[in-house]
Amino acid sequence: MSTKEITIGGAIVTVTTPYAEGHTMNEAEAKSLNQTRAENIANNCRKFVSGHNEGDAKAPIFTTEAIDLISAHVAAYDEKYVFTLASVGGGRTPIDPLERECLLVVKEHIKGKIKEAGGLLKDYDKDALEAKYASLVDEPQVIKVAKARIKQREGLAELELDALTVAA
Repeated sequence: MSTKEITIGGAIVTVTTPYAEGHTMNEAEAKSLNQTRAENIANNCRKFVSGHNEGDAKAPIFTTEAIDLISAHVAAYDEKYVFTLASVGGGRTPIDPLERECLLVVKEHIKGKIKEAGGLLKDYDKDALEAKYASLVDEPQVIKVAKARIKQREGLAELELDALTVAA
């Protein structure tokens, strides 16, 4: 069974990831996925709905025409909605703290080089930048810097805890 690291209250722990494509769901899993899907649709349609509210957030007022428009909009969105890796938090942001720090190191480095050359990050192709980041993330020097930054933060956290202990 595969696993992944998560952070709970600052502690890094490993949990299993029992679900994979093709997994047969039980009733509770189906309810959970359907709830997440409904929440995603609501989040993605919220701006459209609020644009038709004639009241305020605490006391919404919708005309009959607005309800019809909203219902049609949500139905159309619902019909085509599918989970993607981005919609469930995958594909972009690394979960592993070291991998995340390596990515930050690379992004900061490239951003600095672009500024140094007088350019702007927004002037570069997003896909090309992502490819460049991916090509540098595993470089030994990047990993070394990332580990040092993590260790430094951990040291600062210990100092803060020591200060709290002394003050208590």
